[in-house]
Amino acid sequence: MSEAEIEIREHARSGFARVLELEHAASGLHAIIALHELSRGPAFGGIRRRAYAKVEAARAEVEGLAWAMTHKCALAGLDAGGGKTVILDRPGLDPEAAYAKLGEFIEGLGGEYVCGPDVGTSDAQLAVLRRHTRFVNAEGNDAGQSTARGVLAGARATVRRLRGREGFDGLRIGIEGLGAVGGALASALVEAGAQVFGWDPNAGARTRAEALGVKIVDAARLEAAKDFELLMPCALGGSLTSSRVESLGAAAICGSANNQLAEAELDARLAARGILWAPDIVVSAGAVIEGVFTHLAQLRGESLAPAREGARAHIEGIETTCDEVFARAEAQGIGTQAAALELAAARLGKRGGPR
Repeated sequence: MSEAEIEIREHARSGFARVLELEHAASGLHAIIALHELSRGPAFGGIRRRAYAKVEAARAEVEGLAWAMTHKCALAGLDAGGGKTVILDRPGLDPEAAYAKLGEFIEGLGGEYVCGPDVGTSDAQLAVLRRHTRFVNAEGNDAGQSTARGVLAGARATVRRLRGREGFDGLRIGIEGLGAVGGALASALVEAGAQVFGWDPNAGARTRAEALGVKIVDAARLEAAKDFELLMPCALGGSLTSSRVESLGAAAICGSANNQLAEAELDARLAARGILWAPDIVVSAGAVIEGVFTHLAQLRGESLAPAREGARAHIEGIETTCDEVFARAEAQGIGTQAAALELAAARLGKRGGPR
């Protein structure tokens, strides 16, 4: 791969191992790869493809997501760091050629970064990547189901603390986003006896959820969450804005969306309002846990079935981590995100994941 084929710019960013910007005229590829932490192992993180108004917005998002991945890996006890890629979706982009070129570049990083699915990157794009790099989420992994399993583990801890007893029976739950993760959560929660309400802008997702027993409500009702005990944000990040936090009616929040707080100080505001929040850096780690376990097994030439079993057991540990975060937050009188970051900082110096 010559410099004439792909333009590479490396940006120095405080606190990041590497931030790389790539452009490839022939395919229309314009991507940014942020590798936040490499001292504990490869950086793991998905490839997000969406439209951005400005390159600066794409850079801010990819850096925030990579930062979150480092903390997810630390809180999950994985020997891995955080990374992320964004592809700027725009006219002239040839997706297959762009993912092929990106795969070649990731292969050239020699294992510093292991990529996977995210918004705009699903099985078809992963298949293209696998033709060009070894450093990609293993075929057969199910990021949606694994993420949902982790959120469900976190929700068990959240609801136990909220209600003082086990179980979801009779709980009124609102789910924002009924895609792969939100839909899987809805299915499990309906089966567990919860009253589940939800919304998704995609008509197909709404139809599938309704068939599971979800009552479809409009977005405004979920925004206010006045009649739900538990709110589960499972779409894009930044949904917990200042105005929303001030008026939110839910008693607790636990969802898969990354970087849910629009502003960092809202962590303390949620705590002051008595709203119990299970931070996404704790509960949405299921997919990366599965990715780390299976990727390392694949590199060793081992069967992936035992690795997936190990990953499922490890994901269940998110419930215990949530308990620890809640207890730390209560003991110190701080927000749950602050407590989670303290715990992550303590773990960042320790190694404890699969090898």
